[in-house]
Amino acid sequence: MSGLTSALSNALAGLLVTSGQSAVVSRNITRASDPDYARETLAPTTNSDGGVQSGALQRAASKQLTDALLAATSDSAGQSSILAAFTSLSNTVGDVESDGSVAWGIDQLQQALQASESDPSNVTMANQVITQAKSLAQILNDASKKVEDVRETADTGIDTSVKNLNSLLAQFQKIDNSLSSGTISNDEKAAAQDQRDALLKQISQEIGIRTNQRADGSMAIYSDGGVTLYDRVPRTITFQPSLTLSASSAGNGVYADGVQILGANSPMPTKTGNIAAYAKVRDEVGPTYQNQLDEIARGLVTAFSEKDQSGGGGADATGLFSYSGSPAVPASGTLISGLAASISVNAAFDSGAGGNPNLVRDGGANGAAYKYNTTGVSGFQARLSSLMSAMSAPMTFSSATKLSSSYSLTGLATASAGWVEAGRSDATKVSTAADAVMSRATDALSRTTGVNIDDEMSQLLALEKSYQAAAKIMTTVNSMLGQLMDSVR
Repeated sequence: MSGLTSALSNALAGLLVTSGQSAVVSRNITRASDPDYARETLAPTTNSDGGVQSGALQRAASKQLTDALLAATSDSAGQSSILAAFTSLSNTVGDVESDGSVAWGIDQLQQALQASESDPSNVTMANQVITQAKSLAQILNDASKKVEDVRETADTGIDTSVKNLNSLLAQFQKIDNSLSSGTISNDEKAAAQDQRDALLKQISQEIGIRTNQRADGSMAIYSDGGVTLYDRVPRTITFQPSLTLSASSAGNGVYADGVQILGANSPMPTKTGNIAAYAKVRDEVGPTYQNQLDEIARGLVTAFSEKDQSGGGGADATGLFSYSGSPAVPASGTLISGLAASISVNAAFDSGAGGNPNLVRDGGANGAAYKYNTTGVSGFQARLSSLMSAMSAPMTFSSATKLSSSYSLTGLATASAGWVEAGRSDATKVSTAADAVMSRATDALSRTTGVNIDDEMSQLLALEKSYQAAAKIMTTVNSMLGQLMDSVR
C-alpha cells in the first residue's frame, strides 16, 4: 500500500514539474520575437527521498556580450546623428558645378567680370556683374544660416537626449530597487531583468555607458568617460539649451551632478552616443564649415576692395562687397566670425538701389581718391582685369578652416565643398560599419540568450511525453488501488 502511495506521490510531483516547465517553454515561444526577452529554463531538482521538484528559474545572460552590444549601440546611434548632420550640410552645398553652390557662384561672378572686361562700356554687362555678386552674397548668407540651423538642431538634440536620459535613469531606479529588494518572485525577477536590459539599451543610445552589477542584484551605471550616472539613485543630468547659435557663439556643456561630461572643460568627456555626436556637430563640424564660409566671404571683400589711387596713403576700403565692419578691410589670414552671414553688395554699385554699376569698372566707391579710371574712359579695362586676377590669386586664409592656408577664392570654395563631401562620405562608411558591428553584437547575444523556436518545440514534445508517462503512472496506480479495494470488500 505504501509503495502505491509513494508512486502516486512521485507521479504527482512529476506532473507539477512538467506543468511548470511547460509554462516556461510556452512563455519562451510566446516572446521569441521580443528582442528584450532572454530565454528562461526551469530545471527539476531531486529530493533526498528520490522525488523531484521544480528548481529555480534560470534566465540566460552574458555580461560580456551585453556590454559589447551596449557599446555598439552607443557608437551606432552617435554615428547616425553625425551622418545626418553632414548629409544636411552636403544637400546645401551640392555639387560645386551645380546652381546654388558657393563655388558655382564664384565661377558665375568670374564669367560676368570676364564678359564686362570684353566690353567695359556696356552697362548691361556691368549690371550682370552686380547681379552675380548679389547672388553669391545670398548663397553665402543662406549657407551660413544653414550651418546655424544644423548647430541649433544639434543643440536641441542634446536637450532632448538629456531629458530622455533623466527619464530612463528614473525608470531604471524603480527596476533596480525591485531587483535588489529580495522580495520578488523568480518569475518577477526575470521579467525585471529583461526590463533593465531594455532600459540599458535605450540609455546607451543617448550616452556611452559601462555597468557594474553588485552581489545584491543592483547595478551602477557610469558614462564611457567614467562619470557616475546611476548608483542606487540616478544622478541629475543638466543642460541649458541655447536659443540661437550664431557663428561666434559656443554651446553649453552637459553636467552630471555638477561634473561636466561634455565640452572643452570636461575632465571626463563622454565619447559615444547621441549626446557626444550632437556635440561634435554643434562644436566641431558646424563651426569648421562656418569658418570656411567666413574666410571665403573675407576673401571676396578683400579681392574687391579699393586702394587709395591718389598717393595720399589712405587705408584700403571695401568695394563691391560690404559686411558689418565696412569700410575697413579685414586683415589677411584673420578669421572674422559671421562675415558670411553679413556679406552683401554695396548699394553704391547697385542700380536698383540708386547706385552706379560702372563703379565696378572705374572704382571710386570710397571717394575720388579711390577712383581707378581717373580720366573716365568708357573702355577702361584695368580695374576689371585686376579684379579677375585678385579672384584667381592665392590668398592667405585662417588655419581655422582646417584646410590649406593658401588658396585662390575658387580653390577655397572647391576645397570647402570637398571637405563637406569627404565628411559625409566618411560618416557614411563609419555609420555603416557601426551598424554592422551592432548587428553582429545583437546576433551574438541573441544566439546566447534568445529563443530558438525549434529547440523550444522539441522541449515541449519531451515535456508532453513526460506528462503522459506521469499520467499513465497515476492511472495505473489508481487501477491497482481499485483492485486492492475490491479484493478487501
